[in-house]
Amino acid sequence: MDALLSAVKKVLSPIVDALHLRGVASTVYRYLLNNPFMFWVTFAFAILLFVAFILIIVLAIKSHKRKKALRKAMKPAPEQATPQPEAQKEETVEEVAPVSEVAEEVVEQPAEEPAEEPAPAQEVAQEVVEQPTEEPAEEPAPAQEVVEEAAPAVVESTEKVEKVEKVEKVEKEPKPAKKSPAKKTPVPAPVVKKENAEEKKQTKYRGKWVFYKVSAQLENGDVKDVTYSFELRASNGEKLLESQEYTTLSGAKKGVETYVSNIKEGNFKVSLTKKGTYIFKLLNAKNMLLCTGENYTGRARCESAIDSTKRFAETAVVDNDVQEVIVKASADDEVATVAPATDSAVGKWVVSKQTDDMGNESYFFELFANNGEKLLSSEDYTSQSGALSGLETHKKNIEKGNFRILPTKRGDYIFKLLNGNNQLLCLGEHYKTRRQCQSAVDSVKRFALSSPIVNDED
Repeated sequence: MDALLSAVKKVLSPIVDALHLRGVASTVYRYLLNNPFMFWVTFAFAILLFVAFILIIVLAIKSHKRKKALRKAMKPAPEQATPQPEAQKEETVEEVAPVSEVAEEVVEQPAEEPAEEPAPAQEVAQEVVEQPTEEPAEEPAPAQEVVEEAAPAVVESTEKVEKVEKVEKVEKEPKPAKKSPAKKTPVPAPVVKKENAEEKKQTKYRGKWVFYKVSAQLENGDVKDVTYSFELRASNGEKLLESQEYTTLSGAKKGVETYVSNIKEGNFKVSLTKKGTYIFKLLNAKNMLLCTGENYTGRARCESAIDSTKRFAETAVVDNDVQEVIVKASADDEVATVAPATDSAVGKWVVSKQTDDMGNESYFFELFANNGEKLLSSEDYTSQSGALSGLETHKKNIEKGNFRILPTKRGDYIFKLLNGNNQLLCLGEHYKTRRQCQSAVDSVKRFALSSPIVNDED
């Protein structure tokens, strides 16, 4: 031991001198040279540290190779490996051992470790074999892929051949084929019809055009004064507007098209009535009256009714089931007592002005008998001169006798004054019988031509 210590000192002395150790390092070096026991303990400890360092490096290399093999095994094979016959595999083992890079890395051990420990190779082989169970059944086992990509290596020792045979044995062991999951027949989802915005609008505002046939039936069963008309009703059944009368059903159906066209154009006019209520009027392109709406207590409600009319008229359907209304007429209604016009009957034409809540002025005129009974009332005019011109038009058509007496759906009668083109000028009042309505027409004829024109302020 002393001789060995002396040899070590001779080796270390020039190294220490070259390092020029000072201070604590120099003191420790001298202490170790003077104490052989501590020197050998320190030397053994340094050897152990060196061996541990080498082992750490070796284990790190092995771990790196193992991870590399697992990553390679998990990659899907591009093509299914063709199994080689068993005789060909044995011949290959005898001549050239097809060992993959992974198997070779697992078999070869560092110099410090004993060669007869095959456990790590088997562990890697099991990991490589078990991992592909996540892949589809038709893909080859990773071991077979390793056999195809293996580089030929010459068998140098019997010990390595035995290890290779163990790897091949693991490869040849039959593995249960992975059953592909049964294909489930897809159940078709219930078809849900999605309504677009237009369909929802049509469903929400689906009104209808209702046709009426009104006729007067006499006591002997004869039917006369047959007229047709229609109404626009909302989805809740509310009446939005009522048309004029037509002599045929086909004419009434064509009238619906005219009404729809003018509703889309927005040819409405809101008027203040003489009763202080508001009513809307639908006009044609020539500004002639087509029909009037219902009476409303305020302008806002009347304008809201116009909006409803526009919405429902756009999507309303035609009800082909014609509603029939029969007005019972007595025999006396057949007796027409037409009184000739005379200048001796004096009533008055009264021209009035009214202003609505928005400050808009309108003018209209009315014909009164000498007893104060109102015989007819005109439509609205925007100026007094327009009202006076309209009054003269009324006189001319009254003189020509352009009247029409018709039964209504209410079961009574009403007269209408028309112009030369059979367009409506004004409506009369409602009368219970045709005879009463005819009597009112006769009165209009008597008073219209001889009555003076006065202003409401007079």
